[in-house]
This record gives sequence, C-alpha cells and structure tokens, in this order.
Amino acid sequence: MSAIPDATIQLALERFRETAEAEFDNRKKTKSDMEFYVGEDQWDSAIKSERAGDSRPCLVVNRLPQFVRQVTNDQRQNRPSLHIIPTEDGDKDVAQVLEGLVRHIQEASNADIAYDTACQNQVIGGVGYFRVITDYCDDKSFNQDILIKRIKNSLSVYFDPAAVEPDYSDARFAFITEDISQAEFEKLYPDKTVLFDDAFSGLGTEMSKWADSNAMRIAEYFEVVDGEKVKLYMLEDGQIVDEKIEGMNIVNEREVVLKKVVWRKISGVEVLEEREWPGKWIPIIPVLGDDIDLDGKRYLKGMIRDAKDPQRMYNYWVSAQTEMIALAPKAPFIAAEGQIEGYKAIWESANRKNWAYLPYKPTSINGTQVPAPMRQTAEPPVQAMVQAMQQASEDMKATTGIYDASLGGRSNETSGKAINARKMQGDIANYHYIDNLSRSIRHLGRILIDLIPKIYDAPRIVRIVGEDGDSNMVPINQPVQVAPGVERVFDVTTGKYDVVVDVGPSYKTKRQAAEENMTMILQSNPELWATAGDLFVENMDWPGATKLAERLKKALPPQLQEEAGSVPPQVKQQLDQSMQMIEALTKQLHAVQDELQDKESEIQAKVQIAAMNNETKIAVEEMKNNFGAFKEELTHLREYLKVNSKQAIDKAKASDTMGGISPQ
Repeated sequence: MSAIPDATIQLALERFRETAEAEFDNRKKTKSDMEFYVGEDQWDSAIKSERAGDSRPCLVVNRLPQFVRQVTNDQRQNRPSLHIIPTEDGDKDVAQVLEGLVRHIQEASNADIAYDTACQNQVIGGVGYFRVITDYCDDKSFNQDILIKRIKNSLSVYFDPAAVEPDYSDARFAFITEDISQAEFEKLYPDKTVLFDDAFSGLGTEMSKWADSNAMRIAEYFEVVDGEKVKLYMLEDGQIVDEKIEGMNIVNEREVVLKKVVWRKISGVEVLEEREWPGKWIPIIPVLGDDIDLDGKRYLKGMIRDAKDPQRMYNYWVSAQTEMIALAPKAPFIAAEGQIEGYKAIWESANRKNWAYLPYKPTSINGTQVPAPMRQTAEPPVQAMVQAMQQASEDMKATTGIYDASLGGRSNETSGKAINARKMQGDIANYHYIDNLSRSIRHLGRILIDLIPKIYDAPRIVRIVGEDGDSNMVPINQPVQVAPGVERVFDVTTGKYDVVVDVGPSYKTKRQAAEENMTMILQSNPELWATAGDLFVENMDWPGATKLAERLKKALPPQLQEEAGSVPPQVKQQLDQSMQMIEALTKQLHAVQDELQDKESEIQAKVQIAAMNNETKIAVEEMKNNFGAFKEELTHLREYLKVNSKQAIDKAKASDTMGGISPQ
C-alpha cells in the first residue's frame, strides 16, 4: 500500500537524507570502531580468508576494553553533579528545592545508566546520547514527571548537521529511528498506512535482524519552529514587559519571534502522532569525544580509532608466535632414499601419533651405511616476536594515553608519589571525555530547569533528595508552615536559575575518605574522641551509626552543643512557649514593682502628713508596720517569680537534652 507524503513528511525526508549524507563518514568510522571494540573485524577479511585456507591461526587478543574501561569507570567514580543557583529574581531556598528535585529526577530515572551508556559510546565511537522525556506519574493521574532515559544505539540519532554548539543546543531538527513489526504497528496505529520500507534507514541503523520481512522503520522527529511574535519593552528602571500600557516610561523596544519545539512520530508517508514539546530545546543531549572541524566538516572520534593498528599488530604477532611454537614439533624428517620403504604409513603419521618407535630400513651408498633418519630442527624466533608484541602493547598505551600505572600494573616508578603522578598523567590525557560529559550534563540541567516550571506547575508534594542521599517530601507552589506562625511558598514556576556542574568523587566516596582521614587523626591523638567522636561516627556507613552519633553528640560539653538556630521545630516550640511564660511572669513582676513604688510613695506621704499634723507616734508606728508587712509580702512574691522562672527555663532545657530529640 502506498501514499503520497504530505509537506511535513517531505521536509522530514529531505532533512533526514541531508543529515545521513553529511554524517556518512563519521557514522561509517563510528560503526567500524564499535565493531573493532567488540572484537569483530580486527583482521582484514582478505588476510583472514587466506590464513583460514591454510589452517593458520587468526587470534584476537582484544586489549582495548581495558583502556576504555579505565576512562568509563573513572567517570563512574567521579560523576558530574548538578547544582542550581538563583539569578535575578530567583530565591535561594527555592534553588535548594529545585536542586533536590533534580536529584530525585535523576534517581527515579536511573539516570546513571543513561550517562554510562552515553560515555561508553563517546569513548568507543566518538559520540553518545541520552534524552529527556515526560510521562504521567501513574495511570490514574494527570500529574507528569520528568525522566532521563538512555539511547542505547548512538547511530539511531540523526542531528541537524548545521548545529555547531558542542551540546547541539542550536539544532533545528533531530531524528531518533526505530524498527517496528507489522503487528505492533497495527496495534498502535490501526487507522494509519502500513508501509513496509526503510525510509529512515542510514549507516549503522540498518533494518533489525530480529524483525521479519514485514518490519518497517518509523522515527521520532523533533523540529524547532517559529511561534508567535511578541514585542518587548524596556522601562526606565530596567524592567522588561511584553505589554505596553499608557503612562509607561519606555526607553527601548524590539520584536521577537518565540521558538517552540514540535515532536512528531512519523512513517515514510504520514504523521502518526504529534504534540508540542513543553521545553525550548530539543531534549536529546549529545556527549562528544574528540570534536574536530576540518574545512567546515565535523569529525568525531573516540579512543579506539588511533589504537586499531597497534591492536592489529598485537594480534598478528600473537598469532605468529602461536603458529611458530605449535608447528615446531612438525619439523620434517630427513631420510635417505629407500630408508622408509615399507614403513611409509608410520612415518607419515609420526607428527600426529605417538609411536613407540619408528622402524627404518638400513641403506648404504657406495658401501657406506647412511645414518638413521633425523628431524630437521630450527629454533623459532620467539624472542623477536615477544619484543614485537611488547612494542605493539606500548603503542596501544601511547595512542590511548594510558600506561601501566593507570592499569594497575608494575612500572618503573617505585615511590607512591611517582606512581600517582604517572596515573594522573593518564587521567589528564583522557580528561576531555569527562569534561565533555560534564558540558552535556550542564545542558541537561538547563533543559530540566526550563521544564520544571511547566511540568510541576500545580500545587503538589514532591520528593527531593539531598547530597547525602536523604530524601524529604516538600509541598511546592502552595503555602507551607516552616515554623510556628511562619509560612513559605516554594514556587518553582517563577524566578530565574542557572546551573553549574561539579565533577568529583561521589558523596559516599567523600564519606569514606573522611572516615580514613579521621581514623588517622584519632590514632595519633585519641583524646579527640571526647570532642569529635560524633563526627567520626557520622561518616561511618553501617547500621546504627547515625543513632550512635546522636548519642555521642548529646554527651559533648555544653560549649560544643549545637546552636539554638539548628534546634528541631518540636524543641524550638517548647523553648518558645517557656520563653513566653517567662516574659509574662517578668511583666507581672514589673507591674508589682510599679505598684510597690506607688504604695511606698503613698505611705511616705501619709507619714509626712501625720508628722506635720502632730499625730501620735502610735499612728505613725502603725503605718510603718503596715508598710513592713507589705514589703515582706512583696519579697515573697519576688521569690515565687524567681523560682517559677528558673523552673520554666530548666524545663525547656530538659526537653532539649532529655526529651529524645537531638538538634541537627
């Protein structure tokens, strides 16, 4: 069945052919590098056929994977990590929530697999890819999540050849091809045209061997298109708005065309699915190896390409050595004419069978008896072959930049410092692979920060992950009580944020290093255990370490206890209540003191009046006695307030140290 492609499909087919043609050389070499890496085609086909016809060995001792793994496993130990920082009107606390959300997205997606696959393809063939998708949280929800997924076959991706940025962020289009069977196609798209061809086939993505004769090729097609036109206005205070209102002080204006990304799934004749991608970049992230521009043409290559010839040399000399040693017992016998007459079958099988003896017929020439038959032996040049193999091995190390110290083998260096220096040279020689991966992950961070406000745009509770791996549930885009009487809104839909990438050991590796260093310090100064034991135990990774650290922290001297600002909310609330009670009692004391002063002034005035009026001494003494009783009552009141205030403070402190809640 056939159909005439519409304009969208025709443009897609033209772009695909343009890309396949532009990338042909790179794809051919990348495919060859990958086949060579897995041990295929390490011998020239003509030489291999010739040697096989003569029953000569064509051995493959593939040493290249150990060099590749040295780079990829180093990347696994020192994973690039994303950090979110606020810019312009961004908020620091929201940036921390975004960073925790990004970690959750990576963890929930098993993003490590995506990074590892891309890095492996980058080091082997010069380029790898991973991608970002969105999907519903579950079958009964309208909320979506962002996911990071691997692209296993890097040759299934076709990018705009005009893109010049190392992260392809300026690409106009991209394709990801896949094969699908007829049954699956009809199930997914029952009302669409079934076309059994390979319209989107290119080098490295030939029709899959698993598919039957009715397999077909479809493709995901990303296209950056022009959206609506808007006018931007700059106000006198630097603010930029997209709507002109009368009375505004406008100092500059310009018209811009907003870009948008359209995603389609297409066959060779029609669009199968179509929707607008919420982000502003094509969500396919490349990870490049060596990226070289020569006469306007891009060349991509990895570690394998320059190591092919040394590996071929190594295979040849291993095969030659094996062949020479194996054939040594088959050296021919020299016998005079007639000596093996009657015993020919035994002598012809002498190199295959272990005969107890080899009979021969004594023969004389001119009356002189000829010696017994003997084997013609020759010493194979094994030593020279070993030297050639060693040279091929050294050439592999030179082309990859990885020497014995990096591979864990013995070398000329004897001191640990010299060994580490040589190992570091190997790391530096291939650091551009890790650095390029870091750039790609930074672009991933930009894509995520662009997507999060559009996917997580409604009030919901999200999981965030800290650098130490601990997780918390945080409400976003809605008021949340962070302290008694204090509310915050972690609004991830507003504000601007940027991304930085940190490359180094993982948090777990840092903890192990901290534990080792602390162990050495405590061994040299055991007295530190009394003041730093909790920090030592915190960095240990075994069940119960955290609880033990909390108990040790409570036993610290008061001056080393955590500051009040880090007290948990429950304890802080109890302390606030106690302080409020103390404040109320203090106010009551001040009121009583004021009343006392008023009474004292009143009594003194009465005493003075009584004296002036020549009242009796008894009356004066009575008034003094009344005043003394009142002062005694006031003293009791003061003592009562003092005791109650102290009890309130002690109660607050007790709730901190004895209430089972440890300040963090």
